[in-house]
Order: sequence, then C-alpha cells, then structure tokens
Amino acid sequence: MDALFTNVEIEINSHCNLACSYCPNSISSRIEKGNMSHEVYHQIIIQLKKIEFKGEISFSFYNEPLLCPNLEAFVSKASTELPKANLIIYTNGTYLTKDKVEGLMQVGLNELIVTKHEKIKDYIFDEVYKDLSDEQLALVKFRSYSDINLTNRGGLLPHIGGPIPALSPCMIPQFLLSLTILGNVIGCFEDYKQTLQMGNVMKQDLIEIWNNESYREFRKDLKHGLRHKYESCKNCNRIQVLPPN
Repeated sequence: MDALFTNVEIEINSHCNLACSYCPNSISSRIEKGNMSHEVYHQIIIQLKKIEFKGEISFSFYNEPLLCPNLEAFVSKASTELPKANLIIYTNGTYLTKDKVEGLMQVGLNELIVTKHEKIKDYIFDEVYKDLSDEQLALVKFRSYSDINLTNRGGLLPHIGGPIPALSPCMIPQFLLSLTILGNVIGCFEDYKQTLQMGNVMKQDLIEIWNNESYREFRKDLKHGLRHKYESCKNCNRIQVLPPN
C-alpha cells in the first residue's frame, strides 16, 4: 500500500470572475460547472474523518472560492470534523472584505492566501489589507501573481515557460488528492480538462480510489518521469519533487 496523501484540494465551485493569461480559464471553461452539493462535500469530509486526516485542505481548483455560497458552512464543517487539518483558501481577493476575513477566521480557517492578479483595476483588497487587525493579519498571506511559480498548466498554455528535461519526475501525485465539484478524483490539479479520472467519492471510498491499480501505476510512472504516458502530463513543464511548505 502506498503512503497516504497529505494534501487535499476540493473544488467547491467551478466559477472564477477572472480570466488571467496564465490560467486555462482565459482560453476555455470547466467541464463540470456549478457548486459542490452538500451531499458530495459531506461524503468527502466523512471519509477524511475515517482516516483522521490531519494534512492540508484547500477549497480550490481553477475557481474563486469566495463565489461559493456555502463557503463558510463548508469551512466550518471541515474545521469541526477534522480539527487537526490545516484549512486554506486561495483567493484573488476581489470579493474579500474585512468582515469576510473575520467570518472565515471565526469558522476555523487557518490560512488565507490572497493573490493580486494581473490587470485588476480598483482592487479593493489593497485598502482592506491596510485595515486588518493584527489577529486577522496573522491569517492572511498577501502576494502578487509574479510571486507564483507559473507553469503551462499541463501544456494548455504553451506561451508559459519552456520544455523540461526528458524523464523529469513529478511528485505531485504522491501527496496530493484533487476532487472536482461532482466528487471525481483526478490525477493532478494541472489536469484542467480532467483527462485522467481515478474514481468518484460517491461510488467508492477515498482510500479505495487512492489504492486502486491505475492510480498506483500513475503515481509510480510520474515518480520515474514517464510523463509521455498521460495526456495531461506529456507536455506539462511543472517540476515538483517535494510537497509545498
């Protein structure tokens, strides 16, 4: 049995209000659209509770999570059921007010990573950030898009970066589990088109999906740099050997 995942990415909604040049949303749209149902989210959290998950959970894929109407309820449930997990929201900050920061902190969010993206006019969070209390500032990491390690997103954005050496390993599948709004588990968060689906949380337990033969083979192949075997990997220029800090 392979080592268990330490990071879980949950797509609680599919929409984003931006279309940045370094994101596939600028050229395409998500296959699955809408908001994650309470039923699907419940299954994910309960199954993570069974294994006493205490790693990192983020509420994103290619979405803006603050557009999800159930965001605070979802964070609260994860905080209650998985008290040892580290709950993170990645947001573009365009809908982030001081009250929203406080509300997310009160329901158990551990970290709020705000990225100021390209070509945004009248960016409200510039002023909101200046007005945050010390306690709220401890929750927030504010950065520019220029601080992000940009990639070509599985080859969908060939204008970003360049080729990488043959047989370059990728360790992302070793530690990260990505779930879409319908509960589909996909091989990697770079797989915008969902070309490699490993199972569905409404049909199988997460541990059963994680340990199925095709998923284990995928992790082994990527560990050895066999990217050419997979549509979402063969043109990808991300090199990640260790989990993010």
